[in-house]
Amino acid sequence: MAKQRITVCVPPPSDPADPDALHRAIGEAMAPYYYDREDRPHPDWVGEWDYWFVSGANCLFAVLPGHEDDPRLVRYDEWTESSEELPRDRCHGGPRGLLDLETDRQAAAHEAARWWDEWARFAAGHPPALPAGPYLDRAYLDPVGYPEERARAEYAAQPLIRALREDPELRERFPYNPIGYFGPDREAFVAECAAEALPTPALLTLDGRWVEYGGPDYRREFNAYLDALPPETMVVRVLYHS
Repeated sequence: MAKQRITVCVPPPSDPADPDALHRAIGEAMAPYYYDREDRPHPDWVGEWDYWFVSGANCLFAVLPGHEDDPRLVRYDEWTESSEELPRDRCHGGPRGLLDLETDRQAAAHEAARWWDEWARFAAGHPPALPAGPYLDRAYLDPVGYPEERARAEYAAQPLIRALREDPELRERFPYNPIGYFGPDREAFVAECAAEALPTPALLTLDGRWVEYGGPDYRREFNAYLDALPPETMVVRVLYHS
């Protein structure tokens, strides 16, 4: 059992600025996935949650510039006893048309490009190396003749990887398998990082579909779905216990 976040999309309630009305709308959308619902679709049915709260925390939305004072923006956090005062340009949700989805994606893309370039400059000073995958795949296929310990040792013995692992600062800065992580395609890496900026582990769509994290395909679907929503749709970050 753990807590995680879902992005819930609901039609605007009669008064989108009324927290109670919005809470009821989200509750109606979440209800089909309640663990203890009485009208279970079948005996083996298992739900997704047993309690939830409106709460964005570290996945707040950016507000479209010029709309910071719109009362329909969700600025309260039901999870915390005393809601933290949010920056004017951040919210837990609101009408899709008031959310600036591009700001966070562009920031993630900028940071990813900088990070990829830094790795490329460092890697250019050493002979080309293989990612960890081929070594570990060989160990998986031949655990006796080529044990995992040997695979990891030979991977780490490559001059590029050895230089990285011997420098504490670089070791902390770059992942264990940077070649596999960054890949050879800068544009693809940047695009993937940008696509990771907005998705939560799950998405509840307007038509009631509960879609859970599933890698690049999920991230693409999540971003495309939010981009295409009608501007009046309420899009809210929700913390739930599963």
